[in-house]
Amino acid sequence: METVILVTVTYFFVWACFRVLGKRELTKMAPFEFVTLLLIPQMFSRALTRQDYSITNAIIAASTLLLLVFLTSVLVYQSPRFAAIVLPKSTILVDNGHFIESHLNQERISPVEVFDAMHRSGIERLEEVRWALLQANGKIAIVPTSAVR
Repeated sequence: METVILVTVTYFFVWACFRVLGKRELTKMAPFEFVTLLLIPQMFSRALTRQDYSITNAIIAASTLLLLVFLTSVLVYQSPRFAAIVLPKSTILVDNGHFIESHLNQERISPVEVFDAMHRSGIERLEEVRWALLQANGKIAIVPTSAVR
């Protein structure tokens, strides 16, 4: 019965935290925020398996972690300078129909991945690409030459 109570408390705690954090945290999750989300079960696992009987300790640890995520998102929203430090920047992979090999190598993106993104955008030839950008969310955005004036 104690396990059922601990799991129920954990469920409602995590549910309440994400209600407070808001939808933005789930839809625009940065890589470090995703890792944070993965750490929460680790914090509760010891309490739920009775290796550490303190569910209070797990709640304090998870609350601290989620508070840091919330404060980071507030600082990113309010401070462009802080956002420039914390948020990843887009990387130009193709410029005026030419691959930028150093950027492809740095980001470990193959030309095939760029061609896949081009085909999804309806572009057949590399010469038709003004820019191909690896965005912060990991997706490749294609800007065709016809879109630039």
